[in-house]
Amino acid sequence: MLGLLFLLLPVAMGYGWFMGRNSVKQNNHSAQQELSIKYSTGLNYLFSNQQDKAIDYLLEALKVEDDTVEAHFAMANLFRRRGELDRALKVHEHLVRQKHLPNSAKQQAVFELAKDFLSAGLYDRAEDMFHKLLKSKIYGLKSLTSLMQIYQSTKDWKQGIALKKAIAKTRDTKLLHTLANFYCELATSALEKDEFIEVIELLDNALSHDPNSSRANWLMAQIYENHQQYNEACQCYKAIYEQDKEFFPDVIEKMFLCYQALNAEKEFFKFIRKVYEETGSTSALIMYLSHIEQAKGGSHAKTFILTALKRRPTIRGFKHFVKMQMDGNQSENTADNLEVIRELVTAYLNVKHRYSCRTCGFNSSTHYWSCPSCHDWEQLKPIRGLDGE
Repeated sequence: MLGLLFLLLPVAMGYGWFMGRNSVKQNNHSAQQELSIKYSTGLNYLFSNQQDKAIDYLLEALKVEDDTVEAHFAMANLFRRRGELDRALKVHEHLVRQKHLPNSAKQQAVFELAKDFLSAGLYDRAEDMFHKLLKSKIYGLKSLTSLMQIYQSTKDWKQGIALKKAIAKTRDTKLLHTLANFYCELATSALEKDEFIEVIELLDNALSHDPNSSRANWLMAQIYENHQQYNEACQCYKAIYEQDKEFFPDVIEKMFLCYQALNAEKEFFKFIRKVYEETGSTSALIMYLSHIEQAKGGSHAKTFILTALKRRPTIRGFKHFVKMQMDGNQSENTADNLEVIRELVTAYLNVKHRYSCRTCGFNSSTHYWSCPSCHDWEQLKPIRGLDGE
């Protein structure tokens, strides 16, 4: 009898294991069935455009497990797109508190939470979150970019400059360009106080991080002009031409005054002729015409501008041509007609924008170093084509 008991013991244990396993399966099946019902109900609400009820059901169905993390992120992003930042914040904060999640998911949760704070205008809290990710291989560069956006919005240039070592390590050209403009912002304030040494140091730093910053050379030229160092100013203006030919038309007149102070107009017009031949700039053309008119007479200047307008017609060039015709010996009726034409062209140009952002296409009659629309630096440049250069 005892032997039979020992023989039946393994069978009993096996039966117990089988029944227990079956019970777990039934529980899992019940849980999955309940989860499926919640998902189905949520989707039905979603398809019937009852989005609030749909989101509530889908959230209730989600539990923070490794295989539902992506569903949480998707749900929070949906909240953010709908402008429901309070809900997005709750989901992301809940994810951040989960200790069992893998490091990549935790970093993603922190980054998304920082974006929520940024969207809500809570810059100080967003700043704290982004700082936590500066050493992250995945989110380090994105966090740096976001921090610089925050400091640009708050005009906290020194805080942005404090990140210069981290930015230099990334070698990201856009971040380096932004950093250079932060230095330029501080230099602008120093220039207003005529602090010569500080302006030069700040702009040297700007150019060391971004050698293509035309704004840095533009400011450098201003401080040199203020101290009558015209030769140095001229070198800065020449550097601008090499850095950004599209922006150069805005500095031509200032450059001419510097060469004039040095009694070096001949050298200036030689350079401007080169600029016109390489770019076809209307501003360069008009400036060079004054030299032709003075050196060879009005007839040569008119022949030159007619050839230029056939090559590359612009409204500004035509306006100058009309002005040259008015300056000649004309009958009273002809002079009156030309004056009407000139006024019409002037009125047309006055309503046209002078600058266009090369990044987003924003148009403006006023120049800004930071585009008011997309906030990119040094992208607002004179318009090219019939209505511009």
